[in-house]
Amino acid sequence: MNSGISFAYPWWCIILCIALGAAYAAGLYYRDRSFRQDGAQRPWAQWAMAAFRFLAVTILAVLLMSPFIRYRNTKTYKPIVAILQDNSESVRNGFKAGDSAAYVQKLQALTDKLSSKYDVVPYTFGSELKKSDAYTFGAKVTNISDAIDNVNDLYYNQNLGAVVIASDGIYNQGINPVYSAAKSTYAIYSVALGDTTIPKDLKFGNVYYNKITYLNDQFAVRADVEATFLNGKNATLTVSEIDGGIKQISRKDIIIGSDAFDASYDFIIPANKAGIAHYQLALTNLPGEVTYKNNVKDIFVEVLDGRQKILIVAASPHPDIAALKQAIESNKNYQLDVAYAADFAGKLNDYNLIILHQLPSVNYNAENILVQAKAQKKSVLFVVGSETSPSALAKAETALTIAGNSSRLNDVTAKVSKDFNLFTVSDATQQAITKFPPVQCFFGEFKVTGASQVLLTQRINNVETDFPLWMFADQLDSKIGIIAGEGIWRWRMYDYMQNKNFDAFDEIVNKTIQYLAVKGDKRPFRVNLPKNIFQDNEAVTFDAQLYNAAYEMVNTPDVDLKLRNEDGKEYPFKMNKTDNYYTLNAGFLPVGTYSYTATVRLGTNSYKADGKFSISPLQLEELRTVADHKVMYQLAAQHGGQMYHANDFDKIADDLLAKNVLKPVLYDTFLTESAINLKWIFFLILLLLSAEWFLRKYLGGY
Repeated sequence: MNSGISFAYPWWCIILCIALGAAYAAGLYYRDRSFRQDGAQRPWAQWAMAAFRFLAVTILAVLLMSPFIRYRNTKTYKPIVAILQDNSESVRNGFKAGDSAAYVQKLQALTDKLSSKYDVVPYTFGSELKKSDAYTFGAKVTNISDAIDNVNDLYYNQNLGAVVIASDGIYNQGINPVYSAAKSTYAIYSVALGDTTIPKDLKFGNVYYNKITYLNDQFAVRADVEATFLNGKNATLTVSEIDGGIKQISRKDIIIGSDAFDASYDFIIPANKAGIAHYQLALTNLPGEVTYKNNVKDIFVEVLDGRQKILIVAASPHPDIAALKQAIESNKNYQLDVAYAADFAGKLNDYNLIILHQLPSVNYNAENILVQAKAQKKSVLFVVGSETSPSALAKAETALTIAGNSSRLNDVTAKVSKDFNLFTVSDATQQAITKFPPVQCFFGEFKVTGASQVLLTQRINNVETDFPLWMFADQLDSKIGIIAGEGIWRWRMYDYMQNKNFDAFDEIVNKTIQYLAVKGDKRPFRVNLPKNIFQDNEAVTFDAQLYNAAYEMVNTPDVDLKLRNEDGKEYPFKMNKTDNYYTLNAGFLPVGTYSYTATVRLGTNSYKADGKFSISPLQLEELRTVADHKVMYQLAAQHGGQMYHANDFDKIADDLLAKNVLKPVLYDTFLTESAINLKWIFFLILLLLSAEWFLRKYLGGY
């Protein structure tokens, strides 16, 4: 630590301070002859007292010059070395008995050895990157590219010297990690795990099927079967229905004709019962296989009793229509038709929901459609844009009026309203919505009338307003929805660019469609699931709403919820109270079909809600059993590193410790403080004056 001192006045004023101190001390002790006579026997005492007074006065005078002390603090940061360990099941499958424990010990020894020179940070990754040294090797998926992307984000502009990635190179989510690492500026050292030898194995490749079908329909299942080094063997492929027991419904014989065998087998399965159907595809276990885990594949199919029809009528072609179409058709519950106002003369009888895109407009008032919808009590979703006529929209009794310049548009971003409670939107989607690019809304004042709720409000030039962007209103026997801006196609594109999926956009659209298309649910107690089929690496979440006699949402009483698996075992939960509704995160559950029952008592009334859902196994880690060391080699070779094997941990540490390119970073921090705030100066002055007073008292000066 280095320090310096500066003054508010010229430095030569210090000479005046010294002179003042000397004059004061000399005048006090030189002119006082009586004191000089008393101290004749002790001349040192007089000089000491003069010195004490000189120093005290000089320091006080210097403090009047407003001195400032400047501190310089230098802190050294070691280079960072991040160790990324693949924590997936495929890595565990590649270990022999007892090898995983020995491997973890070597990994810990590597961390300890590197810590002498580097700041070592351990991570694990499967579907996501986690800062952890808990190596369980139980992750259901492997996404190496996401792990690298997260490291790039976490250590942007930091002294990240090197990354050690230990994996078998098998990834089943994300892109090729070699492409993801292309923008990395640090050295990558890879540890190649697993076995590249092709073993004896009979397994499923991909299994193709529709996850949603309809009652009394038939659906197709295609199973790709692969076999290696089992030439001449015979096997059987069976399809069974799991419903309180195992019932075989189809079977096919397999003759393996080569050491690199693959074939596809098709089945047609009837959907005879509404609900979630559980089927199991199984291959014969042949002697000598490396694993039997990939000989079984479970699939779950949701059998629906009916499909809802939706109609989009548009003023003209627009990319928003394609975005809505793709989002709606991602849910097999919905059948969508698109028509244009100039050509549409059909009837609305067969449709559950009408979407009017930029209608009514100046050229098409859509009066015929609006009259039919009102007469048939159809819900309508209005998408407002530059072609919409604000005056005609107000006449349609949509609960929204727009007053202003209809020829001018504003760029508007979205903000989620905290008061919205018609349905729940996941936290991830709420966060994504706030980052979506702007849409275009009319320049003017937006007024909401009647009983309505706003999901999204407008943020104009970073100024939050209460103008609605995405809203809903209740009519007597139907519902109204309004998207008050155009350009939502950008939201869907941005969602994919940021997250490599359309989940956030599709969620808000499909929940809007679900709310509007379903006839009003007047049940006082409702329990909802985001979906009916979960993967076994997904947490099961519930939300519930309770209404009092005035149809106000309340959450005063406790809600008890019980889950039951196929064996009848119960898991009791108590739902959490959030705002004015209920939520529950039941966590991760074993594979199978579950039923639930939720109960609550409000006043003298008791209510119950029940339903079913299933947990489907995510068997991606069993699809590939041969390690891909080519990926690991490319990661290292293209980023100034080297590929090692699991037995080379000592060599990794030696090579990294010998690297002189990984340098520490020095950070200087400067702090300026007024000297008058330093307590030790106060105590020094007090000590000097006290010492002087003591000597004067001792020598009879007082």
